[in-house]
Amino acid sequence: MAHHLLYSVVRDLVARLELTEPIVEFGALQVEPDQPGDLRPLFAGRDFLGTDMREGPGVDRVEDLRALRFADGEIGTALCLDTLEHCEDPIAAGRELSRVVSPDGGTVIVSSVMLMPVHGYPSDYWRFTPEGLRVVLKGLDHIDVAAMGDPTIPFWVFGIGVRGRPLELRLAELPSLVASQEDYAQAHGRLRMGPFLYSPTQLVRELRTELPRAVRQRAAVRLGRSR
Repeated sequence: MAHHLLYSVVRDLVARLELTEPIVEFGALQVEPDQPGDLRPLFAGRDFLGTDMREGPGVDRVEDLRALRFADGEIGTALCLDTLEHCEDPIAAGRELSRVVSPDGGTVIVSSVMLMPVHGYPSDYWRFTPEGLRVVLKGLDHIDVAAMGDPTIPFWVFGIGVRGRPLELRLAELPSLVASQEDYAQAHGRLRMGPFLYSPTQLVRELRTELPRAVRQRAAVRLGRSR
């Protein structure tokens, strides 16, 4: 689901902004087979480079976000989607992304999960609020941030920053984010448990898995107290 939403958000931005070349994706490694996160089709025929901290499918060049080998202002558009949480020093990464995009219309587009279990790829370090992403992007001239999900604890956060031009859109008004937020708010036959939505079938499946574990944990706690 995250990959489909990211793809849709970038597609909306391609349709609404002049994203200059070269376009460089940071975190381009296709970790899972056939995952729908390959952004290259959105930039067909354009100067596109995929980078990541390790080699693999989708990676044209290995780069460390904390110390990029690109020259100042060399990049037109930097994409860094669901990657900052896997970088040990995301503030340094933000400085580097701001440094390498062009001062004449350069753009940085970022996203990160917030409400998601710890996951590898290969390590998982951080979670960001929308204002946290604003701090990461503070080296840019104009910044906007948005979130999808419960306002108090969203599932994903998004940020965009530009250099040398005004930012003439708001992320929260992109059709993909509007539709996702409306679907979340309306629930459409799903049951709301905190920030999560479950269909009846999903809820039964989750309870069948989690309830016995919770009972065992509670029993162990009670047994420990009785000793």
